[in-house]
Amino acid sequence: MIQELIENFTPPVYQRVTRGDASYAQTDEFVYNELNRLVIIYNKEERLQTKRLIRDSIDHHLRRHHGYSIKGSIGTHYTQVGLEENGIFEHMIPNSTIRDMLLAEVITPEQACNMPTCRISVANDKLLRKAGYVSSTPDIFNFWKRYEVCEGSFVDNEGNPVYNNMTLEDHFNKYGVL
Repeated sequence: MIQELIENFTPPVYQRVTRGDASYAQTDEFVYNELNRLVIIYNKEERLQTKRLIRDSIDHHLRRHHGYSIKGSIGTHYTQVGLEENGIFEHMIPNSTIRDMLLAEVITPEQACNMPTCRISVANDKLLRKAGYVSSTPDIFNFWKRYEVCEGSFVDNEGNPVYNNMTLEDHFNKYGVL
């Protein structure tokens, strides 16, 4: 029976999606709704492995949104000035911290999906690692403190200089997220 089903199976051909305003809006809608759903389920769940799987699912949706709707549209929110290499796409606040703030309902799904991202040099990535900032940051709200160990200056996605006293609230206001 299974052999016959497999032999008669024809893989579907999916219609290609063109990136643009409509696909980004659909991604936002889907991911925000899915994150809301997962937070509700997580906060009702008591079984540890199931909670772990829900956190994994949230991580997946956050990374998918950041990769598609941020990296795929504006590139990053911020970029190191004079970056001559491709550089490293960096969550300025670690993704696990974003997830945990979402689960605690400190931030909304829209805010979680629009946390600051940056492209930095490999050398600065090494400096962050040496400082112990692989999956941590010294100050979530004052997210630029993480980059005090880095060399160089930064611009936003429109080429405007940014200052290290910019807060998370400033970032959300700049990108219309609050």
